[in-house]
Amino acid sequence: MSTTPLTARQQRLLQVIEDSLTKRGYVPTLQEMAHAMGIASLHGVKRHLLALERKGYIRRFPGRRRAIEITHHVLPIEGSIPILGRVAAGRPLLAVENQEGALSLGPALLGKGTHFALRVQGDSMIEEGIQEGDYVVVRQQDTADPGEIVVVLLGEEVTVKRLQQKGTSFFLEAANAAYAPIPLTSQSPSPRILGTVVGVYRDRRRRH
Repeated sequence: MSTTPLTARQQRLLQVIEDSLTKRGYVPTLQEMAHAMGIASLHGVKRHLLALERKGYIRRFPGRRRAIEITHHVLPIEGSIPILGRVAAGRPLLAVENQEGALSLGPALLGKGTHFALRVQGDSMIEEGIQEGDYVVVRQQDTADPGEIVVVLLGEEVTVKRLQQKGTSFFLEAANAAYAPIPLTSQSPSPRILGTVVGVYRDRRRRH
């Protein structure tokens, strides 16, 4: 789902609504929204709600009081991790613009650290059991050891490969003989490790 980035105030309001729905099961009043955001004007809250609706993050139902549906989760709710889309160089990893939803996973499955999910495109890791359309679960970190499967940002392209070392040289290795290794040299786009793959999630309902 493609959405327009939010301002800090709009993101805060969306978080207030999400928190209320998660913890209480219903949408906060306009007064509660204004208090949580630290503003006095209910008109300001209404203006931010209209912006959230226009940008595709919420849906409101005319004639139904306090009836709001969140259609695009920006912040992961409890028990979930964000699903990232395109991650551009220089943009914070978990920035609003990078997120496309959330994947529900129990905390016990994740362990310590900050995690995110990434939907796999292509078949370069198929021999590791990672298929197109799967979600890899990634622990966010900026270093990795040779032999680990990593998510790496190369320029403005994100790739999932195994980090390997030969002598003093490092390269990214696919798990598919049809793909050549990607050397990490001064001539290649400056690589940035986003994290290490700690699991794979596959929706069994997905049609192949």
